[in-house]
Order: sequence, then structure tokens, then C-alpha cells
Amino acid sequence: MEFAAGAAMHAFAPNPFIDPPALSDADLAAQYDNNSAARNANDLAALRALSADACAHRIGHATHRFSAGDDAWVDVFRPPGARGPVPAMVFVHGGRWRLNTSRETAFWADACVRQGMAWVGINFAALGQARLPAIVAEVEAAVATVVAQAQALGIDPTAISLAGHSSGAHLALSAAMSGQPWVGRMRALLLLGGMYDLRPLARSIPQDTLGFTPEEAIACSPLLTLEALAEAAQRPTLPPVLVAVGDEESPEFVRQAQALDWRLQSLGADSRLLRIAGRAHFDAALEFNAPDSQMRAFVARGIAPVQSAA
Repeated sequence: MEFAAGAAMHAFAPNPFIDPPALSDADLAAQYDNNSAARNANDLAALRALSADACAHRIGHATHRFSAGDDAWVDVFRPPGARGPVPAMVFVHGGRWRLNTSRETAFWADACVRQGMAWVGINFAALGQARLPAIVAEVEAAVATVVAQAQALGIDPTAISLAGHSSGAHLALSAAMSGQPWVGRMRALLLLGGMYDLRPLARSIPQDTLGFTPEEAIACSPLLTLEALAEAAQRPTLPPVLVAVGDEESPEFVRQAQALDWRLQSLGADSRLLRIAGRAHFDAALEFNAPDSQMRAFVARGIAPVQSAA
């Protein structure tokens, strides 16, 4: 893992958002349960409908398999009629590390194509089939493969962004902090509704339900890695980051977003927090498809051609 020297950094300051509130385990677990509210169920159904529609029309859509492994494949949606490589967003899907593939989570594919960029949905083993550290490594490898095979996929390797939603945001940030060579080629990192410190989940949810141990939660928490770097006066090399969260999410999801953005900014990273008005965990994703989407504008700015000086 490569990190920049911290000579220009300020002295370490404690993260004011790092600790969860004093709640019972049951109340804390409830803050991370996105399936209990009728609103979230309806919003999730809307996202699935958008994904099904994108896959049904299959305009500009192709599936690429990188190896014989069950999970080594990506869905790629390119603007129809595009000539030559196009900018792209690589997307890491959510689903509590257990559910979904790129087929059920292609709800941004149409908006990306209309913006003139490709949407690339990667796939990886589900929790239960693999341990969480292995899933993190698999996502890192999947993104690296997409970057390495960009030309074959019809993607401009100099104009790629990375994004993730929910547990996919956790995996996307973990991958971006891997220090692999491809990280330097990422132009933007969009994180929506993620969990970046997994300790509250490990504390409040039984291990056989959660699927990972307290030790794995610590090892696989990118926010804790950032906290350690801050104490050591080091910082990771990251692209510009947009940490987005619905302002009607549970307080824990909002706190996680605040904690991540605060620490990134304290480390001198180019980070911004976006609280999406009137949106909760699932319908926050619909903001990307809006004509005036701030999330999509952030990605589009990141992958725009670099203008040479006059």
C-alpha cells in the first residue's frame, strides 16, 4: 500500500464523528437495517425496475467474462453508436456483501450512457462463499482487470471513475486505498450510503448473521486505516472523492459519511460531503438519474478531457 509523505499535514486531531452513540446493541443494529421500512422497500423496488429495464433493452450492452470463475465477469453499457473508447464509471454494487449482481444494480447505466460514458458493473463472490477480506481483494482485482483491459472493453483508460453504493461503497473505498497502480488512473471516486467503519455492525449484529468476525471488521474498515494514517502523519493517494448520503438515512449512515469526509479533509484529500435532501438509503441513488444530479456532475467533471494550457 503506497502513501504520501505527511510533511504538509497538520498535527493529528481526533475525528469528532468516529464514535457511534451510546445505544443498545438492538437499537444500533436497527440503524443499519435498511429493509425494515416500507419506504425503503418501495425505493428498492424502483431501483430494481430501473435495472431490469436497462438490461431488457440491452442497447449498447455487452457481458465480458475474464476467466472461468463464476464471478469474473462485468456488464458494460456503452453509448450506442460511440466510435472509439469512451469515458467510464466502474460500479461496485451493494447488497450487504451477500446479495445482487451487476444485473440487479444497473440503475445508473442509462443515465451514464445518456451522459456519454460507459457504465461497467463488476461482480464478485458473495459473503458466505468467501470471507470479507477475500471479497475486498477480489474487488481490487476486478477493478484492476477492467483498467488493464479498458481498450478491449471500449473504455478510455485515462477517463475512468469508480463508484459504489451501500456495501459497494465500502468495497470501492477499500479498493481505492489498495495502493495498486490503477488507483492513480482513477479520476473520481463516488461513495453513496456506505459503511466505512464496520465495528458497529460487528458489535451489534450476531456473527452468524453478519458473516464476518470482529477482527475482520477492523481489518476491513477503510476509515480505521485512514485514522491510523492520520496518527502516523501519512495520507493515501486518492482521486477526488464525493461522500454522498441521503439526509433521511438513519443517523448511523449519516455519521459514517461525516466521519469519512472529515478524516479525508483532515488528511488533505480532495473530498466533499453531499447530503441529499429528502432521500433515504435507496432513493438517494435516484439522485444520480436526475437532470441536475450533483453526483453525476461530479463524475462527469472528473472524467472530462483535460484541457491543455493555451
